[in-house]
Amino acid sequence: MTMILKHPVKVGELTVTEISLKRPKTKDFIALGTLPYDCAEADARLLASVSGLPESVIAQLDIEDWARLRIDLARIWESYFTGKAYQENPTGEEQVTAPQKDTA
Repeated sequence: MTMILKHPVKVGELTVTEISLKRPKTKDFIALGTLPYDCAEADARLLASVSGLPESVIAQLDIEDWARLRIDLARIWESYFTGKAYQENPTGEEQVTAPQKDTA
């Protein structure tokens, strides 16, 4: 899954315009150490692990891009805790922009 950032990040000489998430592995969760799973720091470290980007880049993400990426992180956490298969599609982008159905 690749998400184009609405607000590119520049850290030093590195400019990041998109973030690609790989399918998570056990090592990605081990990298979290003793962090509680329900904190932003755990999400940031998990995002760094599955994207291959340094945490210094993740820390500079605009809140709008961070919110979109957290939708995909929630799906990764769901697969970790429930054993439900992690599907790389739909992406957070699709979930965020999908029209809402009127159920009334």
